[in-house]
Amino acid sequence: MIDIEAVMADFAVRQAERKTEVAEEIQQLKAAILPRLQEAGIARVEIRFDGCGDSGAVEECVCLDVAGAALACPDVTLQEGEAGKADDASSDQLQSLGQALEQLTYLALERHHPGWEINDGACGELVIDVPEATFVLDCSLRFTATDDHSTEL
Repeated sequence: MIDIEAVMADFAVRQAERKTEVAEEIQQLKAAILPRLQEAGIARVEIRFDGCGDSGAVEECVCLDVAGAALACPDVTLQEGEAGKADDASSDQLQSLGQALEQLTYLALERHHPGWEINDGACGELVIDVPEATFVLDCSLRFTATDDHSTEL
């Protein structure tokens, strides 16, 4: 017989561990990404995402200079140990800056808006202000609502 209380307790422990891991990975990625963006003269990064129907993806990553002109994402590789370890299968591989930006977005969504890809989903963007060293996740959660009325006549 399954001890549901033990299963739920184990699940809660694993969820807490994952929450801590994700927070640490986000901090590692932020620390690795910011200097690379500064070196490339990038002032702002806008990473757009969209999800619904049990799937979602980063749709676009735009790098901008101080004047607001689009720049190509620098073709640089993060050094071993700089990138987070969310994907154990690729933890031995070096990560490009573009991959790190995408991974940061997925980790931020996992941490702050789990289920962003489910049902009606969510959309938004992660905005990095490089000179200010700020990372802001804007997320619009979509949902279907009903406004039911029952009136006895």
